Amino acid sequence: MTERGVWRGRSTAWRIGVSVLVLAVLVAAVVVAALLTEVDDGDAAAHEPPASAAGPSPGLLPAGDSAPMPDPAVLARVLAPLADSPKVGDLTGSVVDDVTGQVLWERDPDSPTVPASTTKLLTALAALTQLPADARVDTVLASGTEPGTLVVVPGGDPTMSRGAESGPLFPGSATITQAADIVRASDLSPARIIVAPGPYTGPALGPGWSPGEIAAGNLAPIEPWMLDGGRMDPADDYSPRYAQPALAAGRILARQLGVDPETVRVSAEPVETTGEIGRVSSAELVERVRSMLVHSDNVLAEAVCREVALARDPDKPADFAAGTSAVIDTLAERGLDMTGVKLDDCSGMSSGNRIPAAVLTDVLRTASSPDATREMRDLLDTLPVAAGSGTLADRFSGPSGAGAGWVRAKTGTLSGTSALAGTVTDVDGRSMSFALLSSGADPADARPMLDRIAAELRNCGCR
Repeated sequence: MTERGVWRGRSTAWRIGVSVLVLAVLVAAVVVAALLTEVDDGDAAAHEPPASAAGPSPGLLPAGDSAPMPDPAVLARVLAPLADSPKVGDLTGSVVDDVTGQVLWERDPDSPTVPASTTKLLTALAALTQLPADARVDTVLASGTEPGTLVVVPGGDPTMSRGAESGPLFPGSATITQAADIVRASDLSPARIIVAPGPYTGPALGPGWSPGEIAAGNLAPIEPWMLDGGRMDPADDYSPRYAQPALAAGRILARQLGVDPETVRVSAEPVETTGEIGRVSSAELVERVRSMLVHSDNVLAEAVCREVALARDPDKPADFAAGTSAVIDTLAERGLDMTGVKLDDCSGMSSGNRIPAAVLTDVLRTASSPDATREMRDLLDTLPVAAGSGTLADRFSGPSGAGAGWVRAKTGTLSGTSALAGTVTDVDGRSMSFALLSSGADPADARPMLDRIAAELRNCGCR
């Protein structure tokens, strides 16, 4: 443990904290907002909260240094029984004061550990650093050289909606109806559709990914165009995904246009066109990052990190290696110490990923630094809220209920791995960033203990 008064100094900028303001009363049973949840990294499906429940409506306020800071020695005594529990297996962790950067508690913070979906925090910050907040991804519709040929030129958008309006998972997304309307308004009467290869290259499944996760609904092969993240049923967050999502999207477009779906093909080679008919655009980057984090969408995370890679090198098609390198390089250039970070993917599905807890807290604190842009601060606002939204909607009740509405965090779960990393404001109004990574324990046992640790950070005061 770093002794009191010592600053870690993993990043070059001073930080300010961000505190969570709860605008609605938390009742004793801790009711939750009726937002969709998603399976996180291959877990069994989480229970969706009742649609009639009313819950916390949190906001963010800048936190100054007037609130007292927890005493690290007192905090260590409070957390010890939970951190030492066999239910969390091997625990690494880091808790830092957002205002000063002082380490308040840590356990093997520099040990590279399987991060599961907390990997998405690195992907999110890299995107918000590298790209404009209003960046969009276009899907181009063009006429082919052969008469009656419609060519879809993907730009890397997996969020296009299958329906006439954007769905709840990807608000503001383009729709297949918009794409069909553009074609109907043109001079082209398509008899066939070709989907061009787009800007991606390499394998469609990441290192260590199981093809069984496609049918389980946790991922789709990473292709540069798909509908609703590749889900067969866009109304079901846990729907099985298509094994060939770009082909499926092309066939759905064909049906909209009255074209025989059997004429649709996906080309592995660039397709020559005679001119653009029009294009449809994704939601802005900040909204896509929000969807990625709140619902822990693995497909969207892989698309976003490829977007970062393409922004850094527009002339080079992006694969898993290019995406992960772009994330690491972007954060390193911003001044974050990436020692110990190893990424095989950008979503956290790979068990080969390694991130130290101290890197995660540094990423979170970067979002509240004095020189952070508004978009970087949006990283905190896009996190799930304890007992309120996304992958935390059905957590933080009972023994961890004190954290409800006050903890914003990214979850992560793989077999034998559980993670929780985010921000919390304690009872005295002091804001802290934390990262907790458990390995070698059943997630069903570990996750409630991680929630309790985060709740103690909220409840302690520790002076």
